Amino acid sequence: MKPSEPAVHALGLSKRYGAGHTAKTALQEVTVAIPAGEFWAITGPSGSGKTTLLGLLGGMIAPTQGEVRLAGQTITHLRDHHRALIRRNLVGMVFQEFALVSGMSLAENIFLPWVPEGGAGQNDRRRVAGLLDRFGMTPFAGTQVERLSAGERQRGAIIRALAADPPILLLDEPTASLDTANVGLLMTLLLQLRDEGKTLVATTHDLRLANDPRVNRVRRLVDGVLET
Repeated sequence: MKPSEPAVHALGLSKRYGAGHTAKTALQEVTVAIPAGEFWAITGPSGSGKTTLLGLLGGMIAPTQGEVRLAGQTITHLRDHHRALIRRNLVGMVFQEFALVSGMSLAENIFLPWVPEGGAGQNDRRRVAGLLDRFGMTPFAGTQVERLSAGERQRGAIIRALAADPPILLLDEPTASLDTANVGLLMTLLLQLRDEGKTLVATTHDLRLANDPRVNRVRRLVDGVLET
């Protein structure tokens, strides 16, 4: 990536669901360029298109029109397999409901993406061990995820997103289910990641995150349109 290239670049993104008179526009011509190493928050009411935007930026869904570039690489028109490879290398995604698999331990959840490859390598395991320690989750590595608190599950989901060391971290409503103490802990951890060079984008309607003066920039999305 060139120094002047945004880490996350959306150009004229639109997303429509359905067709004809039943079609619904979830996102309309959104353009945004997020520099590497910054922490941005996308705010807006429920149903404004925040989750759709995050899914488009992470390559989880395809736009109706427009383009997404991650670290200078266009992902929009790639085949699913190639887009998945770029997404895995460049993006960590943290979902609002955490998307951890019940009945499995935290460690099993974290290592799940490596199962199709025959398991994580030694370097990957060292990195995960370091993340578990850093996030204070080492004692819970063997605990089934449904037995963890909301704050513990949130940190576990972030560890899983960071396990492959992606430069970009996308978070959907990361503070929605957390009390004030856990919000403070989470913000400290996220800001440390930003200060180490990660690019973070969080959707939120939580003013505890959006009003934090340490966030680099806040943009508001309303009815699928990103306000200037």
